Amino acid sequence: MIKVTVEDVKPSSKKLHIEVSSEKVHNKREEILSRLKKSVNIKGFRKGKVPKNVIEQTYKKEIDEDVQKELAAEAYEFAIEDNKIKAISDPAFTDVEYDKDKPFKFDVSVDVHPEIELKEYKGIEITKQPIVVSDEDIDKTVKQILEAFAALKDKDSNPEEGDLVIIDIKTFAKETNYPIKDFTSENLYAELGKKQLLEEIEKEIYTMKPNETKKFEASFDNQYPLRALKGKNVIFEVTLKSLKTKEIPELNDEFAKKVNKEFNNVDDLLKDIKNRLAQNKEKEEIERQKDELLDKLLKEYDFDVPLSIVNQETNQMMVEYVKNMYYMGADINAEEYKPQNLRGKFENEAIKRVKSTFILLAVADKEGIDATNEEIKEVISKEADSRKKTFEELYKEYQEKNLIPIVQMDIIGDKALDFLHKNATIKEAEDEGNQTNEIEKEDNK
Repeated sequence: MIKVTVEDVKPSSKKLHIEVSSEKVHNKREEILSRLKKSVNIKGFRKGKVPKNVIEQTYKKEIDEDVQKELAAEAYEFAIEDNKIKAISDPAFTDVEYDKDKPFKFDVSVDVHPEIELKEYKGIEITKQPIVVSDEDIDKTVKQILEAFAALKDKDSNPEEGDLVIIDIKTFAKETNYPIKDFTSENLYAELGKKQLLEEIEKEIYTMKPNETKKFEASFDNQYPLRALKGKNVIFEVTLKSLKTKEIPELNDEFAKKVNKEFNNVDDLLKDIKNRLAQNKEKEEIERQKDELLDKLLKEYDFDVPLSIVNQETNQMMVEYVKNMYYMGADINAEEYKPQNLRGKFENEAIKRVKSTFILLAVADKEGIDATNEEIKEVISKEADSRKKTFEELYKEYQEKNLIPIVQMDIIGDKALDFLHKNATIKEAEDEGNQTNEIEKEDNK
């Protein structure tokens, strides 16, 4: 009743030549006519009593469209299941031949999971860099903690680097004196010397005193990255509403106890800082090792990746990049942000990500690694919290947009990468001429 011929267009793409028998076409047509007979209203006939020939004459176009739509969907599902095709893209229907009295023929192009013949993936050799917490690292963290506990004191003299200011900014086009609302702000909080303000504005603030308002001009060329000021001559009106200086506390035993009541002295604080820094660096090192592992794994495989998935990943990367640049104030209408100019910037990385995903999924399949419903819900729950939505709202959105399989795939990929890392052969990086020592992770044993 349904004939299917599978053509390998390329390793990651197949074309299905499908033929549905005329008998099945006739049956589907009768089925649709029967459904219509129960529901249509045609003047001169009672509901449910309209003759089929009248329905067919009245709704011929709609019936033909429904027959093709339903048969195409049913035949496609049969084709991929019967031929065990792992489709990963939406089907593209072409070369449709339809006549109600003849077999229904059409072609379907679809991207598929690439065939990957796994090589040995346990014991991949990667390096382990030493975890070093320097005095400079500790001093930097101590400074940050001291500043976090600093008391703020009002200041009447001119601002200095490190002072905290609250300002109002009004911006006007120089030629028309028309307000530029996209660069107008009230109660803007900033720390001087941290490059949180435009250089032109911060320079003038250093000459001001609290409650003073100052007007000054500035010009920005057509290459300036902030869209509100790009190519404009402007007048800034800045009011210094508040000026405070930070009184940094002294690093002593009393301060250490203030940070944590369990600390007895400064040494306890410094020891805790060193331990936390070491833990963070250990996490960073593990992520670096995983990146190294993936790079080595990728060099072992050469296969075509589905173009539709690469395009999808590239587009997602482009959208995220443009969105971030927009929030940073960039003019996203500039030529450099056009899709055709951005694609080359992200496409290679997208290919790398897609290849990595398919390799990891192949490993997961062989090792029986899967994602549980609880893990999927946990990911969506965290995303819901970050987006200030309820879990139910976001879960429904993911269902409607068919995003849950993507969440599942991400979880499986991460678990597969963790598995590979635990089963890797790790070599200590050479240190000051010492010979590299090979160590096997205990998890291997």
